[in-house]
Amino acid sequence: MTYQELLKKVQTALAKADASSIDQHIAIQVDVTGEAAGAFYMEINKEDKVLYVEGYDYRDRDALLTADGADVLAVAQGKITLEAAIAEGKVAHEGNYDKTLALGSIIPAKKVAAKKTEAEAAEKPAKKAPAKKAAAKKTEAEAAEKPAKKAPAKKAAAKKAEAPAAAAEKPKRTRKPKTTK
Repeated sequence: MTYQELLKKVQTALAKADASSIDQHIAIQVDVTGEAAGAFYMEINKEDKVLYVEGYDYRDRDALLTADGADVLAVAQGKITLEAAIAEGKVAHEGNYDKTLALGSIIPAKKVAAKKTEAEAAEKPAKKAPAKKAAAKKTEAEAAEKPAKKAPAKKAAAKKAEAPAAAAEKPKRTRKPKTTK
């Protein structure tokens, strides 16, 4: 991929970025290494709150990012967050980190993450099915044991039934009221 192709793809990917939450001026230069070597900048003006991506050096910048063209494109397309790319060493950072994170926060996330979540959700019921079978086996095993356990329960119920009859036979004790002298 050439530098011009990369720049066009980054501009297209970031065209939907919503910078309305940014209340400061941010200017970040991106130096691209590898096959698509070159430089471009991303800028947000606090007045119009629009992300601009232009293909030239920006000398009065807040930060400088350096990365391979493929990594730059992955961040721009939302396949990886800017913060994660910096943490993993895919993107080198120099300058104001807070402004870099603010810019990274407006990059639209790729919808592949949502599809992945749906795929994971589809897998979860499949994983839970064996657990239900295990629970069913436990229930069957418990059912086999329950008749043995119910016998003591029947004895306890019989004792409870006998208790009121025995209580009726015994005279109730009453307390005499205390008298004060």
